[in-house]
Amino acid sequence: MSSKFVLIIGLVGFVGLIWLVELVFGIRHAFHLPAFVAIALAGVPMVLWLAFFYLMDRHEPEPLQLVAGVCLLGALVAGPLSGFVLSTAAPPQALEMHGIDPFSLDRLLYAVLVAGLAQEMCKYAVVRYTIYVSREFDEPMDGIVYMMACGSGFALWVNYHRLSDQGHQVYLSYAAAQAAVTTLAHASFAGALGYIMGRAKFSQRRAPIRGLFVMLGLLGAAGLNGGFAVVENWLVSGGMAQHPWRGLGYAALFAAAVFALTWFAAQRLLAASPFRRPT
Repeated sequence: MSSKFVLIIGLVGFVGLIWLVELVFGIRHAFHLPAFVAIALAGVPMVLWLAFFYLMDRHEPEPLQLVAGVCLLGALVAGPLSGFVLSTAAPPQALEMHGIDPFSLDRLLYAVLVAGLAQEMCKYAVVRYTIYVSREFDEPMDGIVYMMACGSGFALWVNYHRLSDQGHQVYLSYAAAQAAVTTLAHASFAGALGYIMGRAKFSQRRAPIRGLFVMLGLLGAAGLNGGFAVVENWLVSGGMAQHPWRGLGYAALFAAAVFALTWFAAQRLLAASPFRRPT
């Protein structure tokens, strides 16, 4: 627990350090980020959260190189693949379009069944067709660990492209905080699905029932993903005024709530782990 606490302090310290840099150097305006700065702002939260998730599996920690590899696949495969699917299989429909009710049925359906489902399916595919069939995936808890690793890598891709696409409109402290929250959110959505995947793999139920559980898990993760995007955007761009920190505050609470549920599920799996040492 102490190691995890240190990582959380490090994450808060990272955002605080960026805010201090803004304060000391009098940076009050948005500006263009060099590529290496964008990578650092997206990468540091990913590394810290990934270390935190890795430490969750305390009974039989997975090989670090495999966890890191799945995280890398999340960034290099799941992220670009979801972008390709969204750009070719469905017409782009920006959630921030003006003049449309933020909670209209078409926008909700797009956010959940198109954007959210595409992103979560790409995370699922990376884990399902790599480590899931390996002998290292040997208990239900591994579903949470590897899916959260994939979600962390996916968030690196999301955060880097978000920072790059904003051109000269990046505020350092907000960008650092947003990267930390986005990483937790995508990892938590994936972790919720990972819980279902882990339980399904080691279940004694018939294959069609296990497949149904995984499909429901995918839809649930897509619902969390899409709902998160719609409501966050509504809070950020409510009316004509921009309220980015208000939207980020909601995003942090939402991500923390999903993570808390995933954490609770992980504790139940750890308590029933076949690798648990007797006390």
